[in-house]
Amino acid sequence: MPIFISYSHKDKAFADTLARNLVWRRHHIWMDRWELNVGDSLIDKIQTALTGSSAILAILSKNSVESGWVKKEINAGLIRELEEKQSLLMPCVIDDCEIPLFLREKRYADFRSDPDQALNDVDRALAGISNPYQGRAETPEFHIDWSLDWGTFDNNTQVIEFTFVDHGPKLPYVVMSQFRIICNPVASRYLAAAEKKGERSLCTREILDLVVKSFTKEELTVVLDGPLVKSIVKQIVGAGRRRYLVRVSCRRMGTDNGMDTIVYLQQSA
Repeated sequence: MPIFISYSHKDKAFADTLARNLVWRRHHIWMDRWELNVGDSLIDKIQTALTGSSAILAILSKNSVESGWVKKEINAGLIRELEEKQSLLMPCVIDDCEIPLFLREKRYADFRSDPDQALNDVDRALAGISNPYQGRAETPEFHIDWSLDWGTFDNNTQVIEFTFVDHGPKLPYVVMSQFRIICNPVASRYLAAAEKKGERSLCTREILDLVVKSFTKEELTVVLDGPLVKSIVKQIVGAGRRRYLVRVSCRRMGTDNGMDTIVYLQQSA
């Protein structure tokens, strides 16, 4: 999920610089001026982004603490913190301003005295939240750990691998699923160009979404009746003559409980 940046538009130069620096460090950032198109509902889009964000960076300045929009965004973040019982708001102070009452107990990134150190502090704080290479999705019953990897092989062919491991405290086994995506020359050049712009993780996520949508629900529903790998291979057609050869595999490891396990791979991806 993306990182939401709350700021006053009077501070847009700082906000843009911060967002670009965090994207270069491979964080997924949501900025209103990057995401909103003509005709979009401002309230609906911002509400959706605030609700679905992994964290909220609150840029605090003399401009923002007087902004009605920023106050609402901070209040929404505080409400989420109370409801979800986790820390979501990360203050970033950029000038001498009065810090809102309910943010004063939080440690903040101070961009006034040492901007480089402050950026490193934000980067480190976000690493466990928006790491584009690995993470965990949790439910009351089980967890899904995931990782992303890629490599360049002969003839500059790009290969992407998404790996998912489903496990839980009450399960005697784990289920490992993998999407291995081999790019054609056009798609390989597309990914190489994205990496130079610091957008590799976003493009790989877009490719995974395309791959998942290209499989039917039946194809992504796998019945594991033993320890052997179940797999399916499919050619996916993307935009601009980009092509992807995809191998989806799934296997169960651990204690064999003698029963079949049904895995819906779209839930993992």
